[in-house]
Amino acid sequence: MLNFELSTLQQTAVLALQLGIIIFAAKFCGDLTKKLKMPSVLGEIAAGIIIGPYVLGAIPIPLHGLEHGLFGFASNLGTFQPLHGAAVTLNNISFSTYHSSLYAIATLGSILLLFISGLETDLRMFFRYSVVGTLVGIGGVIFSFLFGAGLGMFMLKASIMDPRCMFLGILCTATSVGITARILSEKKKVDSPEGVTILAAAVIDDVLGIICLAIVLGLTSALTSATGGAAGAVAWGKIGLIALKCFGIWLGATVLGLLVARPLAKFLHLYHSPAVFGVLAFGLSLILAGLFEQSGLAMIIGAYVMGLSLSKTDVSFAIQHALHPIYNFMVPIFFVVMGMLVDIRVFADMDVLKMGLLYSVLAVLAKVLGCAIPALFMNFNVRGALRVGVGMIPRGEVALIIASIGASTMMMLNGQQVPILDSKLFGVVIIMTLATTVVAPPMLAAVLTDKKGVRKETQDMTIVHTPFRFPSAFISDIVLQRMIEIFEQEEYMLSTVDKSSGIIQIRKDNLSFALMREGNDFVFESNPSEVPFIHAIMYETFVDLHQTMGKLKELSSPAQAQKEIFNATAAVATEQRSAADKNNKVACSIMEKALCKEAIIMKLKATTKEEVIKEMLDKLSAESKDILDKEKCYNDILEREKIITTCMQNGVAIPHARTEGVGDIVAAIGLNPAGYKFDSMDGKPTNIFVLCLSNKDSSGPHIEFIAAAASLLAKTEDAEALLKAKTVDDVYNFFTKKTPKKGA
Repeated sequence: MLNFELSTLQQTAVLALQLGIIIFAAKFCGDLTKKLKMPSVLGEIAAGIIIGPYVLGAIPIPLHGLEHGLFGFASNLGTFQPLHGAAVTLNNISFSTYHSSLYAIATLGSILLLFISGLETDLRMFFRYSVVGTLVGIGGVIFSFLFGAGLGMFMLKASIMDPRCMFLGILCTATSVGITARILSEKKKVDSPEGVTILAAAVIDDVLGIICLAIVLGLTSALTSATGGAAGAVAWGKIGLIALKCFGIWLGATVLGLLVARPLAKFLHLYHSPAVFGVLAFGLSLILAGLFEQSGLAMIIGAYVMGLSLSKTDVSFAIQHALHPIYNFMVPIFFVVMGMLVDIRVFADMDVLKMGLLYSVLAVLAKVLGCAIPALFMNFNVRGALRVGVGMIPRGEVALIIASIGASTMMMLNGQQVPILDSKLFGVVIIMTLATTVVAPPMLAAVLTDKKGVRKETQDMTIVHTPFRFPSAFISDIVLQRMIEIFEQEEYMLSTVDKSSGIIQIRKDNLSFALMREGNDFVFESNPSEVPFIHAIMYETFVDLHQTMGKLKELSSPAQAQKEIFNATAAVATEQRSAADKNNKVACSIMEKALCKEAIIMKLKATTKEEVIKEMLDKLSAESKDILDKEKCYNDILEREKIITTCMQNGVAIPHARTEGVGDIVAAIGLNPAGYKFDSMDGKPTNIFVLCLSNKDSSGPHIEFIAAAASLLAKTEDAEALLKAKTVDDVYNFFTKKTPKKGA
C-alpha cells in the first residue's frame, strides 16, 4: 500500500483538477445523450463510469498525489485498499482525504437537487387531484416495495427486515417524472386526465418515498443497535419507537414548514435581489438538512421538506431561477460521482446481470400494475390506466440519490459492519435505473394516442380558462412583454418563460394562476375568484400600450423614421469614409452568414409585391433547408408589410420578418432593372429586393442584417452598380466582398 502525504494546497489542487474534468465530461456526455433523445442524467452517469476509478480514472499520472490516476481511489483496484490517511468508506471503496471532499461536494449537489424538487412540487395540483393521485401513488408504492423487497428476499436468502431487502424495495418505489413530463408536454397531454394524474401521483410517490426512506433508515439503525452484530432477538419496541419518531419528525417538520412558509417568504422579500434570497433559501435548506441528519434521517429529506414548504409561496420561482447556475454546476457533479461508484467489473458477474435485469422487469411491472389497477376504479378505461402506469415507470435521479444513501449507510452482517448496498447491489440498482429510464419514453409515446383514456368526460368546476385572442404573433409578443413588465412592477413572481412549453406560472401571496400561450392567443388557467384580477391586468396592459403607441405616433411616423434612418446611413457613407469602410466589412460579414447564394434571382418574373415575395420564397424554399414552413413565412412577411412598407428609396426594398417558419436566419436577393411601381418612400420604381427571415425565438443578427443591407445600398451609385451585375457571383460578391471605391 502506498504511503504519502499531500498538503492541504496539493489536495485542493487535485480537487480543482477533478472538478474541472467532471464538469466537461458531464456537459459533453449529457449533451450527447440529449441528441439521442435520452435524458442527460444517463450521459452524466456514463461520464462518471468512463472517467471513474475503474476505467480512465485509474491511469497513472506523473504528478505528486496522482500516481494512481486522477480518480484512482485505491492503490490496488483488485483489493480496494485505501490510499492513505482518513477514509470515508462508501460502497466498499475507501475514499482518500481529497476524494472525500469530492464526495462531499456531490452530496451538496443531491441536497440542492431535492430542494429544487420540493420547490417544483405543485401543491395546488396535489390537493386538486389528491384522491385519484393518492390512490395511484399508494398503489405504485405498495406494489413496487413488495416486488423489490421480495426480489431481495429471494436472491439474498434474507428476511424482509434485512436492510438490503428494504432498500431494494424503497429504490423500486422511487419515481422520476421529469422524462414523463417532457413527453406529455411534447404530446400536448400535460392537461389531460392521464397527465394530471401522473404528475399528482408523482407528488404522492415522492412524499411516500421520503417517509419510507426515513422509516427504513430508522429501522436499520434500530436493528444494528438491537442486534449489536450478534444473533439475538430484535427489539421490536425500540424499532417501532424509532419508526414513529422518523415519521413524526418528517410530518412535524412538513406541517411546521407549510405554516411558516409565508413569514419566511416575507423575510426573504426584505432582500430585494432574487439572487440574494435565492442563496439564503438554499442556506435554509442546508440548515434543515443538517438538522435531519443529526436526528438520524437523511439530509435530502430535510432539503425536500424545505423546498416543499416554500413551493406554495411567490418566491419559489425566483429561488429556482437564482439557483439555476449553481444547480447546473453541482447536480451534474453528483451524477458523475454516482457513476464513478459503479464498479463495471460486477457487470461481468452473471448473477449481477440476472438480478439487475430481473429487478428491472419487476420495477416496470410494479408501476404498471400498481398504478394502473387503482386508476381503473377512478374513471379511467384500460387504455388510460395503462398510460398512467407507464408514465410512472422512470426511476432516474431519485433512485440514484437513495442508492447513494444505501451505499454510505452501514449495517451489521455476520458480525461486521458493511454498506447496505455493496458493489454488486449498487450495480444491480444502476442496471434497473438505466433500464427503466430508457424503456419508459418509447412505451409512453406508443400508448399516448388521440383515443380517450377515460370512461366519462368530467369538468373541473374549480378551474376556469380565460382566453384572449390577438390577430398576429407580433401583437401577442408586444402584449406579453408589457404584461410581464406590469406583473414585475406589481412584485408578482413569474416562472422562467419556457418558450417550448409556452406556460408561465404567476404568483403573489394567495394569488396563483398560469398563463398558457397557444399560437397567437393567451389562455389563463385560474380559480373563478381570480378571473376579475386577470381581466383587470389585461385591461391595464391594453391601456398602457395604447398610450405608448399614441406617444410614438406623436414622436414620429414610421415612414418618417424609416426615411431618416436610411438618410442617416447614406450620410455616414458619404461624410465618414473611414468609418464606412469598417462598417462595410462588418455588413459584408453579416450578409455572408445569411445570404443563400443559390437564392439570388437575376430577373424577377412577378408583377406585384406579393408575387415578388412569393417568387423569392419559392426559390429560398427550394435551395435552403432553413425554410421550415413556407406558407407561414409568407403570411408573416405580409403581416409585417401591413405595419409599414419595406420599400425604401434608391429602388431598394428589404421585406423581412421574424417567424417560426425558419430554423435560422436566411436571405435572398431579387433584381429587376425595369422596376416595379410599389409604394417606395421617394415614389421611384423598386428594382432591388433583399428578403430576410429569422427565427422568432433566436438571438440571431436580424436587425444587424437589415442595417447591413441598408448600409451597402445607401448610396444611389451603389444601387446602380448592383443593377449592372451580370452574374449571380457578381451579386453575391457585391454583398459579401464589397469595398468602397476610392474617391467615391
